Amino acid sequence: MMVRDSEAIILRTYPFQEADKIVSFFSREEGRTRGVAQNARRSRKRFGASLELMSHVRIRYRERPNRDLVRVDSCELLDSFFDAQSNYDVAVATSYLSEVCERMLPEREPNDPFFRLVLLVMEELRRTGRIWRALTYFDIWVVKLAGLLPSLSSCHRCRSEFAPAETAWFRSEWNGLLCGACKGEDDWVLHPASRGIARHMLTNSLAGIPEDDWDKKRAGDLRRFLGQQMEHHLERKLITRRQLEQIS
Repeated sequence: MMVRDSEAIILRTYPFQEADKIVSFFSREEGRTRGVAQNARRSRKRFGASLELMSHVRIRYRERPNRDLVRVDSCELLDSFFDAQSNYDVAVATSYLSEVCERMLPEREPNDPFFRLVLLVMEELRRTGRIWRALTYFDIWVVKLAGLLPSLSSCHRCRSEFAPAETAWFRSEWNGLLCGACKGEDDWVLHPASRGIARHMLTNSLAGIPEDDWDKKRAGDLRRFLGQQMEHHLERKLITRRQLEQIS
């Protein structure tokens, strides 16, 4: 067996057999990995609160030849976001981050920028209790890091450049934005202000994005566009996106 010790983020756990748990975690060195935490359901003393959703941990595990699941030996809690999730909006946003990580990250492929992004956004959710600014930043960078972000300055179909104040459109079956001449009747609108927010977020840290006036409506069209890019790539819907849409 090969023993590994890694910083990680807990993405999901679920029951396995009588006393164990399957743990899906995002290892900084090894990428998204799944393992078995033996007796985790029977005794909380061994793992404590370290297996809570999106906990930042130091995890020790063993890789076994010809086995898909590793064996989790220990899990030391470095930082917990459990208390922040007593806020319903933050709890839904946390579930959304977990689902995006589970779906967008390939197994066993390290991705340090993605790892740092998740911790940054979780810390911001805990600090402010407000979700829309942090989630917009998360979405734009997830799509960017996955190599799925199309041009924000030109039409996907005719390649014409958008004027700074020009409205763009998008649809779920297209990977990019469309100009007024190429759009269809039922396409979604992406406003110039939201394109500006996207460009600003791609060139600034989250701390450099002003916190004022971030309600659900602001950049809602941008989040819809980015969500559709992810779902088009995954060829499936993200369940928690629908839960976020229900938040007032």
